[in-house]
Amino acid sequence: MPEKARVRPVDEADLQEKTLASLAPYRDQDGRVYTIWATLAHHEDALRRYLVFSNHVLGKNTLPLASRELMILRIAARAGAAYEWDQHIRIARRAGLSDETILAAATGAWDGLDELDQVLLAATDSLVERQGVDDELWSRLAAHLGVEQIIDVLYTVGQYLTIATVINTLGVQVEGELALDLPRTGPDADQKPDAHQKEVHA
Repeated sequence: MPEKARVRPVDEADLQEKTLASLAPYRDQDGRVYTIWATLAHHEDALRRYLVFSNHVLGKNTLPLASRELMILRIAARAGAAYEWDQHIRIARRAGLSDETILAAATGAWDGLDELDQVLLAATDSLVERQGVDDELWSRLAAHLGVEQIIDVLYTVGQYLTIATVINTLGVQVEGELALDLPRTGPDADQKPDAHQKEVHA
């Protein structure tokens, strides 16, 4: 993750009216367009099209809201995507998830989670690592979900891997302080964060 933004967000004054209209639901409590979307606004046509898909995944998804957020936070933690992590910590808390549950999902400590969330998180990891699931995991998914919901599992993972890639490549910076520290999930997870990580989190 770059220490500074490689691509700066676009000023609203420079955006087309139709882009501003598409971004109307994507503003923070102060009325500012979220940094991720203002950054992607460098390619306005693509952004408007992408927002249609994003709106389905975030707003019309057939998966339970809390379960979907645990999946997204697992992806953000694995990718080290601090901006994605921070935004979805806030959504997850509004969905009623405790920080303890969030951190359990993010770090792989799933034993205390319900069966559906364990299956969804296992599928998330498999899709991140292998871009697919084996027959055993497919059977577990099919025991809990219909085909529509399984497709939404695929869309959710794909969407938020895309966003994590954007964040980490373009250097999208967290807006203010992290709502909850981003856990480390790699092989060196037990080591203390280095100076670079601390700067990214600031």
